[in-house]
Amino acid sequence: MKVPVDTQREFTGANMTPMIDVVFLLIIFFLVSSHLARQENRLPVELPTAATHQPLDMTPVDLTITVDVDGRWLAAGRSVQSAQLQGMLDELVRENPRDVAIRIRTDGSVNYSVVEPILGHCAQSGIVDVRLAVKTSTQ
Repeated sequence: MKVPVDTQREFTGANMTPMIDVVFLLIIFFLVSSHLARQENRLPVELPTAATHQPLDMTPVDLTITVDVDGRWLAAGRSVQSAQLQGMLDELVRENPRDVAIRIRTDGSVNYSVVEPILGHCAQSGIVDVRLAVKTSTQ
């Protein structure tokens, strides 16, 4: 079968519609994901105070784990149990084996015995960059 070749037509340029669609989808994705990350840091927790600490590091972390006043673990904005958290941490390490960073936000009234298993899960997954969120003590 002979394919018709239309040599009389002028080239009008590449169709940009699919590329524009992809760009808009990427913009929406990043807006939604950044909104969820900001919401996670706004969960109501009264952070513990520390007399000495390093200044706030603004580099993004891969996961923020929040321990509320009732001792519930919240990771990625949803309540998780021990096995679920271990799976999430293992998945993070599989995706990026070198530079996984975790931030732990906990209520100041929560006992260390509730936070310690989270540190154990991080160590078991091979995560060494664990940051504890605190606020400066007023003297």
